[in-house]
Amino acid sequence: MFGIDAGVVALLIPIVAVVGGMAIAIVGVITKSKEEELKHKERIIAMERGIPIPESAPCQPKAQKPRYLAIRGWGLVLTLIGVALIISIAIGQQDDPRHGVWGLLPTALGVGLLIAAWLEKKDMEK
Repeated sequence: MFGIDAGVVALLIPIVAVVGGMAIAIVGVITKSKEEELKHKERIIAMERGIPIPESAPCQPKAQKPRYLAIRGWGLVLTLIGVALIISIAIGQQDDPRHGVWGLLPTALGVGLLIAAWLEKKDMEK
């Protein structure tokens, strides 16, 4: 399209993704440090002028969701991925549908997580 080889584009995609992710992380760290620096300067100026130091609001702990909800979510995701793999591989390999067995791995993991979530919920209700 623009005279760029497809192989070069395929090579640049992961490089740009990694560099972009690192750049986002660095910008986040710098922004947080600047905010902390401004809070410290504000407190120092208040102490120098004899003004009462502004109290920072106490951190309110977030309402914790029960852990079984996250486990259940991952269990559903893995189970559905496994079922989708089984179906897609079995349909794509009609001459030898036994290759669909590889989809049983994420399916088994997902079912195991669903059972773990069910047991944890049962324990919490006691």
